Amino acid sequence: MKKMIRLISILTAIILVLSGCSAGGNTTDSGSSPAPDASQGKKQDLIMGTGGTAGTYYIVGVAMGQAVSEHSSINNIVVQSSLGSMENINLTNTNEMQLGFSNEDGIYFAYNATGPYEKTGKQDILGVMSLYQSAGQMVTKADSNIKTYADLKGKKVCLGPPSTTIIEMSKAILREYGIDPEKDITPFYLSFDEGITKVVDGELDATFYVAGTPTAALMNAASTTPMALVNADQSLLNSIAEKQPYYKPYVIPANTYKGIDYDVNTLKIMTTIFTNSKASEEAIYDFVKNSLENIDTYKNAHAVVSEITPETAAQMAIPLHPGAEKYFKEKGAIK
Repeated sequence: MKKMIRLISILTAIILVLSGCSAGGNTTDSGSSPAPDASQGKKQDLIMGTGGTAGTYYIVGVAMGQAVSEHSSINNIVVQSSLGSMENINLTNTNEMQLGFSNEDGIYFAYNATGPYEKTGKQDILGVMSLYQSAGQMVTKADSNIKTYADLKGKKVCLGPPSTTIIEMSKAILREYGIDPEKDITPFYLSFDEGITKVVDGELDATFYVAGTPTAALMNAASTTPMALVNADQSLLNSIAEKQPYYKPYVIPANTYKGIDYDVNTLKIMTTIFTNSKASEEAIYDFVKNSLENIDTYKNAHAVVSEITPETAAQMAIPLHPGAEKYFKEKGAIK
């Protein structure tokens, strides 16, 4: 019996010691492994949605993201190709992305719950910075009989990539010509690359997109196939701009693309970057600062980068995020 009691006592002591070690070990681990944050040198990933890989969004986004990541002590920019403005807005609204590219009309619609967002309602987005002007470009083959938008009636036309506000600009121009974009043409919704490829192959008569000029997709096509840009009537473009002020008349200069040796009247719109209200002031301040103060490191990525300045970057169609506002005020770009 005495031996049995002694054995039980020993076993009990061992259990208590093991329990104490386990509890002490957990406490030590918890204290030595706090959640990582920027203040401890751990960079935070910010996912930034751009557009298709053949478009200017993606080219500029990759170059800008790399510059910010290399020079920032807190941000690592993860650049993703996407379907464009509306997908970027939708994913930023739910915080699946933290930054997104969009034309100015897209963020205006989303913030004010108008246009494509009239039914879904206001989205959680705030302005970060404006970048450069993107031009509407209706592309066809040089031997096509399509010379103006009026000639598109009855044709097979890509109105722009799906999930983008590019479609809104193409429809605005067609309606000004009295063409119903759903009834008077056969509409398609394809990416830049796919739309132009189908025009080159003769499967479509024309394709529309909005991007900084020159655009890689058309440059590539024009290098092997004679291509053309469809001209628009200046008075009709002025009328659209009066009704929808985020659009402005624009002229794509002759010889911007191989074989297109004439000026092209069209509309332009500002390309922007936006975020949501969940993004920290520190993170967005750092993103804007490093984007603008390191332009020299990525200015050769695309000609449109030369258009980016603190003064133009601060002008947006929706309210700025507090982090962006702080930077622009420090630089005197806004009051």
